[in-house]
Order: sequence, then structure tokens, then C-alpha cells
Amino acid sequence: SSDTGVEKMNPMTIRIFDINRGSVTAQFLDMCMSSSSTAQGIFTRMNEVLQNNGITWKTCVGLGVDNTSVNMGCRNSIKTRVQEKNEAIYIMGCPCHIVHNTAGKAGDAFYKATGFNVDDMVVDLFYWFDKSTKRKASLQRYCDFCDTTYREIVKHVNTRWLSLERAVGRVLQQYSALKSYFQSEEDSNPRFQRLQKLFVDPMTEVYLFFYHAALQTFVHFNQFLQREDPIISLVAQQIQSFLLKLVGKFLSAVVIRAAKSDIPTIAYADASNQLSDGEIFIGMATGMCLNKLQEEGDVSQEQCNKFFKGVRAFYVKSVEYALKNLPVADEVLANAKFINVMSRTEATLSQVDYFVRRYNDLLPFSSPQEHDKLSEEFTDYQLLNDNEVPESVWKSAVVQDDESCTFYRMDMIWHYLSNLKAVDGKNRFSRISRVVKLVLVIPHSNAEEERIFSMVRKNKTAFRPNLDPKGTLSSILTIKLGSHQPAHVFEPPKSMLKKAKTATWDYNKLHAKK
Repeated sequence: SSDTGVEKMNPMTIRIFDINRGSVTAQFLDMCMSSSSTAQGIFTRMNEVLQNNGITWKTCVGLGVDNTSVNMGCRNSIKTRVQEKNEAIYIMGCPCHIVHNTAGKAGDAFYKATGFNVDDMVVDLFYWFDKSTKRKASLQRYCDFCDTTYREIVKHVNTRWLSLERAVGRVLQQYSALKSYFQSEEDSNPRFQRLQKLFVDPMTEVYLFFYHAALQTFVHFNQFLQREDPIISLVAQQIQSFLLKLVGKFLSAVVIRAAKSDIPTIAYADASNQLSDGEIFIGMATGMCLNKLQEEGDVSQEQCNKFFKGVRAFYVKSVEYALKNLPVADEVLANAKFINVMSRTEATLSQVDYFVRRYNDLLPFSSPQEHDKLSEEFTDYQLLNDNEVPESVWKSAVVQDDESCTFYRMDMIWHYLSNLKAVDGKNRFSRISRVVKLVLVIPHSNAEEERIFSMVRKNKTAFRPNLDPKGTLSSILTIKLGSHQPAHVFEPPKSMLKKAKTATWDYNKLHAKK
């Protein structure tokens, strides 16, 4: 947390498989206030919170944190201290941050090759028009002149996921008006001078079109990782798909196929393996804009060559950073695939065994007798017919349904399977469902925790600076995370209303005496 009080807020949440709701849920546990920012100080407070709530490290299966050194360092961090308590706990860090940083590192490589810094441009644009009604009104007149709808410039924050793509898109929507504005107006302000120089350069629009096209791959993957439903069974497949999309934009398909899609073995930086300037992916709008400028003689071949050099640097750096930092060969992610009911025939018993061995204290299926029964359940699971799960369960588990693909919440499907009875009346998947529920609560990213920080900022504002983090603020977060339906459809029971009225009466009566 970035709280500036005497103590810092480090909100702690827990992920559980809620058998009452039949799904994985995140619940607020404690604000975890600490005056120390060191790994030892934060961990000590975490340990105290767990002990106060009767939770042991032996019952924890995963930990979701971001990728700072105090959290994920290999020597002196929260990660090392947690693994001293229980080495089986899975700590991956946050792939959302990694994907965001991958795009940032690629942008740095593009800047070194071309001299164009997209972050500086969109930040300068926002602050030039921000808080100036006169400048906004002037830009609106240019929009009217260019027959363009006026829109507010989007604020880009370097640490905020996905904001760059939105900011670039907004600039392109009114590029002609912005170009006319900066070429027609005069001002000695250094920020204005920088922007005017950019809009005079015809290649600026090409650069922006390229960024808007290239960032889509990062945006879609990051949005996938931010999903609230448990998707750990899909992460390994999506990482592979993300990397294939990246290399497919600038490498020959022959080279990729020859490596059998084993991306770490591909010499992606070798120019002989890369596509020509005419074939490399820059986006259709980028290509049309560049061709038009070339036909009109507004850009030279040297400028084009510099642009394509930047494109190659962008892709090479993105693949290099992603391979180095994403959990490409992670065993937990690779073995978690078996819980995906839609691809159960491709699963193997060894994937189930991996988690039984890793969490043997929580999954007592290591004995020959128990393992044989687990093996039978696994075979029964693979032979399961889709129509054995009622249509109502499938419909309730739908997360995203469009023309191309339908996703299902595996926790809801497995909640039904865990209660499915065999002919003899016993639970049909009693053992394997325990393994699955354990795997489902392992966090696949840190997005849930980032949403907690947003809730804190929205509730503890400049108008409510004294909101007690340990009292009212914690209660608000507990209610928000504990509710499984929107506020506008929530109907409190009469007993709750009666207690609320009684509490209000007692409160008013007490304060009236003062």
C-alpha cells in the first residue's frame, strides 16, 4: 500500500473453496497494519494475523504477491520466509505485472532504435490539456473543423496496466485535430514545444498506429489473467499462446514449426529467421498510413528503415523479457491442466499425482490402497459424459460466451461433480475432487489483491482521511468481498433490518446524552 500514515496498510485476503456457494471466493481477512516495510516486518505481521485467526502455514497452498524484491527476492523476502514455514506453498508472483513490464521493455527498445517515446508523448498530451479549460475549448474547435468528435485525453500512468493502449487509441481518434492544433498554435512552454515537434514529424502517426496494433496481444493476455474466476488450469496454455503470437509477428512460420513451437530454442534474434519488412506484422492501419506517406513523398526510405529496425527491436525484446520472467516451464501450471473438464481426455494421472506428492499433508492419497481408488476415480472422470452434468449447471458456470469460444467456471462444475453419487450411494469423485478444490484456490495472478487497493483508495479519500483502517474501512472491505451479488439486487432479511434499526436507535440515544 502507498498509505502515508504512521503504519502502512497491507490488506490480506484469503481464497477458499466455499462449499455453500459452490465456488472459489476471496474473503478479506485483515488490514495487516505494519510500521515496517521490510520483509521481516511484513511477514511477522502476516504470521500474527494467521495465528490470530487459527490458520497455520501447513494449511496454506499458495500465496499471491506482486514481483517486488521484498516479496519475491531469492534470499531475504516474504517468499523465503513463507517457504521456511511450508516449502510446498506455491508462490508465482504476478504475471499481470510481467506482461505489463514486457510491453514496457519492448517500448524502451523501440525508443532506442527510433527515438520515439510513446509514454512521454501521451503523458505530455494529458498534462498539456489537463486543468486548462481554454486549451480544451481550443482543441474542441479544431475537432469541429476536422469533423472529429472531441474526447478527453486519457491519462496514462506507467504503473497502471493497460492504460497505454487506451491512451494511444484516444490520441489516434482525434489525431488530425491534435496535429492541426499543435501546428497552428504557438507557445514557448517546453512541453508544447516537444509535442509540436512530434506532430510535425509525419512518422509520429505511423509509430502510434504500430503501438496500437502491437499492444493488443499484451492487452488481451493481461485481461485474461485478471479474470476473477479460477483459471490456473488454463494459464500454461495461455502463456504458450501469448509467446506464439509474439514470435509469429516477426518470425518465419517455417522456423517456428521446425522448433515444434518450443520457443526458448528458437534463435529469434537472428535476422535470417525473421520476416522481411513487407511481411513483418505492423498492423493494417500502420501499413496503409506508411504507404500513403511514402507515395506522397513525406517520408524517406531511411525513415522507413529506422521504423522497421524499431519494430524488430520491439518484438525481440518482448520475447526475450517474456521468456526470462514468465513461468514458461512451471510445474504447477503444467500439471494443473487436468482440472479442466473440457479437456479431461488429454489429462494424465501423473498430473494428479504431482499435487498429491506436493501437498501430501492435505491430500492423504499416497498409500497404495488410496492411490488405486484415486486412479479409478480419475479414469471414471475421463470417461464422464457431458450430459451427466445438468444443463442448468453448465449455464450457471458460463463466464464468457461469444461466437468463437465459451468458457466455464471449473469450480462450479467441480462443485457439482464432488456431490455426484455413484450407484452405491457414495460420492463418485470424493478423492479427485479434493485434489481439484485444492488446486483451484491457488492464485493465478495478483489481480484480486490489486482490486483491494482500488477499493481502499475509493473509500479512504481526501474527504474521509480519518477512516479507521482497522475498523470501518476493514468492515467495508469485508462486506464488499463477502457479497456475491451486486448491491442493487441485495435484499437484506428482516432480522438484519431489525438489528440495524436497533443499533441505530442505541447509537443516537447514546450520542444524545453527550
